[in-house]
Amino acid sequence: MAGLSLCAGSTEAANKVKELKKRLEEAEMELGTSRSLTDELRGQLAESSSTVSVRESKIHSLSNEVADLNRQISDLRSEMSVVETTASEAEAKHHLKIEVAKVAVVDEQKDKILKLGRKLTSDGYNLCLKKMAKAFPEIDMEVLDHIEISDVESEDFEDDEVSEDPAASTDP
Repeated sequence: MAGLSLCAGSTEAANKVKELKKRLEEAEMELGTSRSLTDELRGQLAESSSTVSVRESKIHSLSNEVADLNRQISDLRSEMSVVETTASEAEAKHHLKIEVAKVAVVDEQKDKILKLGRKLTSDGYNLCLKKMAKAFPEIDMEVLDHIEISDVESEDFEDDEVSEDPAASTDP
């Protein structure tokens, strides 16, 4: 029995060795699968890391572009301010020129009115002289132009003109 027992012990040990070999093979297969998965995950991690680097690079590039655009906007605002100031100054300058032109036109119109008034007065004076010449043919009218009137007489005449009724002088 001792032989049987030894034989049984040796079969048992052989079975255990077989079982351990089988477990070892399974563990090696799992280890191989794990290594394969680990390698695959390392590849994906490297790919993800590369993608993250590319994205970070793009984000950095876009940040630089945004900073450049902000700088351009600031420059444009500054230029706009200068343009607005220049436009305002030009508007003020042209406004002044327009006002000067208006004053010149008004002065020109005043001059024309005064000339017309002088002409009408002169025509009235000449008409008066003609009527006097017809009424008094014996008076030499050319002599009237050479008669001088003193300042006092002239002022009295001007006062008489002012005191006349304006409505009466406009009646034909």
